[in-house]
Amino acid sequence: MKTQSTRSTRWLAYRVVRRFAIANVCHFYQSPIDKMPRTPTPSEYDICSCSSKRLREHASELDYAIPERDLEMLDAGAAKCFAAFQADSLAGFAWVAFGNITGEMNHDGKPATGLPIQLVDEAAFVFQVLVLPAYRGRRLYAAILSQMADQLQDNGMHTLVLTTEGSNQNALKAVQRMQFRKVGQASFFRIGPLSRATYPTLPNDIGFTIGRYVGDDTAAHSS
Repeated sequence: MKTQSTRSTRWLAYRVVRRFAIANVCHFYQSPIDKMPRTPTPSEYDICSCSSKRLREHASELDYAIPERDLEMLDAGAAKCFAAFQADSLAGFAWVAFGNITGEMNHDGKPATGLPIQLVDEAAFVFQVLVLPAYRGRRLYAAILSQMADQLQDNGMHTLVLTTEGSNQNALKAVQRMQFRKVGQASFFRIGPLSRATYPTLPNDIGFTIGRYVGDDTAAHSS
């Protein structure tokens, strides 16, 4: 009980700091695609690989604009989007990217928390998963990732990699339900001129390596 209380207090303090300073805890998760449990697609939904053209047609159903960068990556084959539809309405989607993942694609909303990732050829990085509010509570998150895993496996991919911000409890629970394995944790804190970053020592066989936080200038100061 005391341990749980201490943990809750620590995360509450972390959330408070995030309001007025830069504070990021990044959890790294990985799963071999062939070991992932699969969730069936609900009968009234269709989940498929989606083109940029079709996403643009459904843009009005979203409360934010899909970055043009992501759509260009989709057209270039550097990313894929797997979307769930009910009839002709967009219910949700998940994006994956390949190769070198820039910090711009892996941050918590503040550019300084961007953390680059370098993937091996057989790995894919999940960088955006969204289920629209009207369709939540139906396990679409897991169903979309299951269809994604099947199609990526057919294309020769072996590993899925994703990150979650440390206070995002819904995302943490979702990836744990899908039996992703936590393989490391990084953190970055900056208040005024003071900053501190920590990085994990990652296993060699997980399909990716990481760079440094965009806002971490400690290496420049020490050289």
